[in-house]
Amino acid sequence: MRFSSGRRDSVRFIAALACTIMLGACATLGPGRAREPDMMVGLVLDPEGKSISFAKVSVVAQTAGEDARPLRGDAVDPDGARGLAVTTEGGQWVVDHVSNDEGVDAGMPPGWYYEITVYKPGFHPWKDSVLYEKGTLKVDVTLYPDTISIEDLGNVVDTSVGDTNTGTGVLRQGQ
Repeated sequence: MRFSSGRRDSVRFIAALACTIMLGACATLGPGRAREPDMMVGLVLDPEGKSISFAKVSVVAQTAGEDARPLRGDAVDPDGARGLAVTTEGGQWVVDHVSNDEGVDAGMPPGWYYEITVYKPGFHPWKDSVLYEKGTLKVDVTLYPDTISIEDLGNVVDTSVGDTNTGTGVLRQGQ
């Protein structure tokens, strides 16, 4: 089959374009593709579904699970290493590594149990242990407000001192 030079250039262009598309697909779908980053993420909400901003999130490596890979020679032992985060105004948080007491990054080793604690003044703290395998682990949390039950007895005030008054001192007005 004979092509004119103009048609030959078009065929070459189409062949080059097809190769480029196939190579791009192989790079995206093949074994060399970029892997999902190792991290824990989540959302902190109140019982009504509203986001809780500025909550403190602590992630502490506890123990290796049964399927944990052995640490390489240069890897930092994550036992007791901690990652910290503060929730955004939308209640979101991210921890992508844990560090030991000296501040050395231990990464986010897969196969380990991590204790996650979420704290915000005015709410009950939340704590749980999760097994992290790899990629992105999403942990959403609902914090419940602290409440104190107060029984209203009306205008009853007990002014009795009884026999247990052992205090001494002087009460001066204005001081």
